[in-house]
Amino acid sequence: MTEHLSHSEAETEALGRALAARLGPGDVVAYRGGLGMGKTAFTRGLAQGLGCTGRVTSPTFTIVNEYPGPLPLFHFDMYRL
Repeated sequence: MTEHLSHSEAETEALGRALAARLGPGDVVAYRGGLGMGKTAFTRGLAQGLGCTGRVTSPTFTIVNEYPGPLPLFHFDMYRL
């Protein structure tokens, strides 16, 4: 396990982009954190790094958001489950 500490939304997005470069089809990334911890910012960077299109938003009320791209991203929120 690797631990990273982010000091800003921009750093959190950069971490997501960096991880995206290491992912391939079928990979699963699970992370958790409280409200306002940067989960959606991280996912926004991940989506950018994967070449996904569309606005990244929290799937709190939709359960899952899909972002199409060369490697599609499925963003789940398990809180409501």
